[in-house]
Amino acid sequence: MDHLVASVFHFFQSLSIYGVFLSMFVENIGVPLPTEIGYLIGQDLIIRNIFSYGSILFVLTLGHVSGAVVSFGIGRLGNNYLKTKLKSNRKVAEVHHKLEEWYQKNGNLTVFLTRFIGYVRPWSSFVAGLAKIKFWPFLFWTTIGSLIFNIITLYFSQILILIWRRYAVYHFLIVIVVSVLFFGVIFYELWKYLNSRRRKKGK
Repeated sequence: MDHLVASVFHFFQSLSIYGVFLSMFVENIGVPLPTEIGYLIGQDLIIRNIFSYGSILFVLTLGHVSGAVVSFGIGRLGNNYLKTKLKSNRKVAEVHHKLEEWYQKNGNLTVFLTRFIGYVRPWSSFVAGLAKIKFWPFLFWTTIGSLIFNIITLYFSQILILIWRRYAVYHFLIVIVVSVLFFGVIFYELWKYLNSRRRKKGK
């Protein structure tokens, strides 16, 4: 597992600043990719004076917003079909309904706040499209939220890199812990989904 994470990281790292953009774009269209990849690569490029802080922050935010816009468009264009699919999973349908209510009552605030919630962010834009939120306010608040989130995350990425370099002996342990936490969440959600499907078939 640690080899897989390392391989993915090195792939994006080999693309330099384009890898920073691509990792953020992919994560924000809902592909399960560790968010830390883009920030660690970006912070490393800053530390080595290859790119400025402003350049990396701009590319991170551009990746976030571009992915969010694509996700929003998918939600808007596939409204009826996707709503039908969502109803097939009771838990997902409930979360979707709740998010849609929030968007209808506090659309701008919800768009802004969901940029800070890791598990929700990748598909919050998709739900915003389903909820028919107006595009320009969505774009504005997504950009503002992503910008602030990127500033905060870049700061913590710098701390993580300093820890990584200072405690080299624990590299393997750090990779294992991060990998287990990330893939553990994915496998847990997959297990719950398959279990719920099995129960429905049993009934």
